[in-house]
Amino acid sequence: MCIAILSVGVCVGLGAWNLWTTARDTSQKTFNYKESENIFFSETSGRCYLTTRESCSIESAAKHNPTSRIRFIYTCNNLKELIKDKVFQIIYRMRNVEAVQLNVLQDFSEFPLAKWYQSEDFEKTRNKPVGLSDGLRYTLIRKFGGTTIDTDCVSRKPLPSLSAFAGFQSGSVVNGAVIRAQKESPFIIECTERFVSEYSPTTWGHNGPRLLTQLFKEACKRETKRYSTNTKCYNVYLFPPAAFYPVHFADRNLFFDPNATSLVLNLWKDSYMVHIWNKLVHRKEFKSGDGSPMDHLYKENCPATYSYIVDRGPVN
Repeated sequence: MCIAILSVGVCVGLGAWNLWTTARDTSQKTFNYKESENIFFSETSGRCYLTTRESCSIESAAKHNPTSRIRFIYTCNNLKELIKDKVFQIIYRMRNVEAVQLNVLQDFSEFPLAKWYQSEDFEKTRNKPVGLSDGLRYTLIRKFGGTTIDTDCVSRKPLPSLSAFAGFQSGSVVNGAVIRAQKESPFIIECTERFVSEYSPTTWGHNGPRLLTQLFKEACKRETKRYSTNTKCYNVYLFPPAAFYPVHFADRNLFFDPNATSLVLNLWKDSYMVHIWNKLVHRKEFKSGDGSPMDHLYKENCPATYSYIVDRGPVN
């Protein structure tokens, strides 16, 4: 793994995306990554540690997509403190994971996100980390192409090989916890522009699921296609809930119920990943070895994080 601070450090920063070096092992193979193999995670609160839920999300993606280039974008301003974090060290050791410090104005000066970041709308935002995360996912894809994944999603298998996709969280709502698109594609350009022009600093979900849902409804209608699962609108394939959101947020407590394990494992047996709805369950954790669905999910898909939890307990 390599760490980058802006565009200067032991590996190149976001501005020089086509290069990759590592100071830790110069003999390590450098991959020639395809655009579709870029995977991004971000932490936008400014804290200098990872939770075990975040490390499981990143570790599982790295495990199931070993040839993908995974970048963890962080906003902590104390690199030494971040590197000392024991949970961060779990992903630090992974060969296909890199960490890069975010500088919105420098890295994305040519995109609407930079202007928004300096606007009154951002200043009035009730939850700035969430607002920044929403805008960042669209802008990362627009600039580099690839996939953005929220840090409360646990991967269970390699990502689909399609060039562009998203997923329904229910029968009518498209969620943005996982999105893939090609850089500068019409779909992602519209996402970055409408994020700014229709931005709400106070309404939860407006800049994420609500924006995507409205955009796809309009695109499907324009293309005279059904707005439904297993449909391709705006050249983006829309997966059914089972692909990424097999457990509805209303049933979130099932994650931690050992008596529901058989039911839940069946729900996600064909899922690419599992969205855990962290905003609703961030204070809840499973007990290692309790046989709950979460216990199974972590043990099978992020073994290093699971071992940490067994030895030291979870970090929220």
